[in-house]
Amino acid sequence: MGNGAFVATEFPIAGTENSIFVGNYGTAQNDNLNAVAMVKDTEFAVVEKIACTPGVSPQGSVVSAGSLTTWIPNMSVQLVVETTGYYRDPQNVYSNGLSGMASPYPSTIEVIPYYDIWPPVYIIEGQTWDVRYTFYNDLHAAFDNGFFTTIPTDVALGRVYVRYTLFSGSDSLIADKLLSLGLPISVDSVQWFRRLLLQSKGLETETFNFYLKASRKFREDEDKKQTMLGIKRYSGLE
Repeated sequence: MGNGAFVATEFPIAGTENSIFVGNYGTAQNDNLNAVAMVKDTEFAVVEKIACTPGVSPQGSVVSAGSLTTWIPNMSVQLVVETTGYYRDPQNVYSNGLSGMASPYPSTIEVIPYYDIWPPVYIIEGQTWDVRYTFYNDLHAAFDNGFFTTIPTDVALGRVYVRYTLFSGSDSLIADKLLSLGLPISVDSVQWFRRLLLQSKGLETETFNFYLKASRKFREDEDKKQTMLGIKRYSGLE
């Protein structure tokens, strides 16, 4: 967000990667979230989507009486787990991530499955993760060149969006079990497995065969549901 008078140290430098969790910029830090995002013991995180403000520099920037009233950034966003970036360039080298033009926030068009992270990224206990953004158009140079003098406090220079599910306690243990069975981990699958455990309590059932049969049934049901909704993705195994 803007802050009135332009203070260079309060805005990111173009071409540099900045964390939404740790750093000097953005409202997340102002909300006491200035800490490394670490999945703690008895936790399991599933990251499903990241997005950011779309735009192509210098598209859409508006100055009125020296005040920057609109700034459409050219920016990208990257998901990082430990030291590994999720998005990489064609040479398989770490990149600055996904453009806001490819995964926009807020979304102004129909939601399409390929905007989501598929398959979702699983982050297990003890791992750290981060969401980092990069501006490519240069606020500092624009100010130095006299393009504007102030930025109103209600002007959003860029937004980053991340959607994830954090399982804790017994739900994280169920998520670990689903992972070992090769099943997708979601709120639905965790609730399904919890019901399965309650139903099987006290039964004299051979554990491996029981879970194997149950997992196959769950996969079949999920395939049918996704096919009916028109969102089933081709896996290359069919």
